[in-house]
Amino acid sequence: MLFTDSELALTRGNPAGPLALLTHLDPTRDSFTAISAAGEQAALVGQMLYRPGQRSAHISYLLPADQLDQPALPELLELLAVQAGSWGAGNLLAEVEESSPALDPVRNSGFSVYGWQTVWNLPPQGASLPANPWQPAAPPDDTHTRTLHQQLVPLLVQAAEPYAQGKRSRLVYRQRGEILAYAEAAVGPQGIYINPVIHPAVRDVQPLLAGLAAHFTPPPGRPLYVVVRSYHAWLEPTLHHMKALPLPRQALLVKHLAVLQRLPLLARKAVREGYQPEARVPFIQHSTIHKN
Repeated sequence: MLFTDSELALTRGNPAGPLALLTHLDPTRDSFTAISAAGEQAALVGQMLYRPGQRSAHISYLLPADQLDQPALPELLELLAVQAGSWGAGNLLAEVEESSPALDPVRNSGFSVYGWQTVWNLPPQGASLPANPWQPAAPPDDTHTRTLHQQLVPLLVQAAEPYAQGKRSRLVYRQRGEILAYAEAAVGPQGIYINPVIHPAVRDVQPLLAGLAAHFTPPPGRPLYVVVRSYHAWLEPTLHHMKALPLPRQALLVKHLAVLQRLPLLARKAVREGYQPEARVPFIQHSTIHKN
């Protein structure tokens, strides 16, 4: 099985395992599983998850991992994309390790790379901090964290993963009264997954990362993960110093989906032409499903 959603895999475990039932029972998230086969080759299976109202859906897994170079893969991914688009998603996302033989087949099926990330396993920090630099975000902080996101996150990434108001558990860090960092966390029975956004003007980043470990304090045996995107690569020397262990680097992949919008025409034009047509304008052309 190829896990294509690191957050889900590291916090919930195997997406097809017993703990995955918690995801399927989540009333705020839709799931869809598709099967595709070509000829006498083994069938390919993929699952996609989507939270209504969000910009992007996410593929959680593809299987079997060692047979994803089959001709059936493009059709499987297209089935997932069509369902995601029908639910209102504008993008379909996946994460694949750069050394995986599945990376090229997925890219050749209409996905493009919009970034890179490395997930780090942060060990427990020995010395306790005199004062934790992180504070829970309050509603008035949303404007400042949104501005920070727009300043630091590349536009290519923002198009695939836009800022979400009130998303998950969010912490903020202030330096001289100004918010210079925030972090979003997903907590699950298998681990805690933290995605920080930190301004390079932060003076000493190690206490900041140590503060994340101190804030969540996972129980023994439950790992703490910090995801570092390529635009935050300057954090990696500090993580090395903290004896954090990197997992294999992953490519962030996106397939942009067609979204139809009804656009009203000017009344003046409708009167002149004697009728009022209905305009449907696709943002991005969507390919057609071909079934064997």
